[in-house]
Amino acid sequence: MSRRLLLYLSLLYVVFAWALNTVLAKQAVVQIDPLAFTFMRFVVMTPLAFLLVRLTGTRIHMERRDLPALIACGACGYGVYQYFWIVGLKYTTPFASSLLGAMSPIFTLAIVAMLGHERVRSGRWFGSAVAMLGIAIFEGAFSGATSFRIGDLLTLAAALVFAGYNVISARLLDRYTPLELLAITMAIGTIMIAPGGIPALVHTDLGAVSWDVWWRLIYATLFPILLTYPVWSHGISRLGAGRASIFSFLTPVLTGLLSIPIVHAKFSSYELVGAAVCLGGMILSYVLGRTSLTAIWAQRTLPLER
Repeated sequence: MSRRLLLYLSLLYVVFAWALNTVLAKQAVVQIDPLAFTFMRFVVMTPLAFLLVRLTGTRIHMERRDLPALIACGACGYGVYQYFWIVGLKYTTPFASSLLGAMSPIFTLAIVAMLGHERVRSGRWFGSAVAMLGIAIFEGAFSGATSFRIGDLLTLAAALVFAGYNVISARLLDRYTPLELLAITMAIGTIMIAPGGIPALVHTDLGAVSWDVWWRLIYATLFPILLTYPVWSHGISRLGAGRASIFSFLTPVLTGLLSIPIVHAKFSSYELVGAAVCLGGMILSYVLGRTSLTAIWAQRTLPLER
């Protein structure tokens, strides 16, 4: 029981770290260009990812036939995804960012169904429809207070892009370890972030950047992936992808709770109802029908908002 409790606590630590990253990053991008912030993260984070692979005794390799898929994976998981996510975060709330970002598995279902990769059960579609209804309620569609922000749209676009990462990486994980794929695709993503990140960084007066931003940058560099990914992977290996992935549904909840004391967030009643319906739909979609992609969703780095 003590080992099982420790394992559950370690998974709670992971989702707490993901949730806190969204709130802290929101505060940082208010004070510094979001692309400069992201580029500085990845310039440091990518070498650390390769170091992590080396410490585990894994040898990185790339097969020529996989190059197009690896590039697409780097774009969907980091490069293009980060443009949408970090800029979207600047123009929305941490809670909305976390909740809308969690829609990525729903978009993944749609992609695999359209491509004919897997047969998606009707129960999953029902849960997905409930989740989409929850998003509509959250955005005020039924309360006469519709306030769909540009940041919300960009975050949904980020979730859609990351769904591509889920689908592509599912095929690559047969030939690459999760950490190996993480390092390779992160390096590719960093190269893609550079065209937007370097000019933003050049026009940023780093001397005027306060310590309040720097410590958030350090946290965003170390915790969302490097200091949580191994723990998450260990949890999956012990509990199985399905049971471990249940913990990821807590991320939007924790983000909302943390945003209250940290950024003094306030929520209307329709937002709370919409969030509850959306999360309920996601859980229904998960419970009412499982596919092989469950393992990929459980291993997502998100956030990366995560």
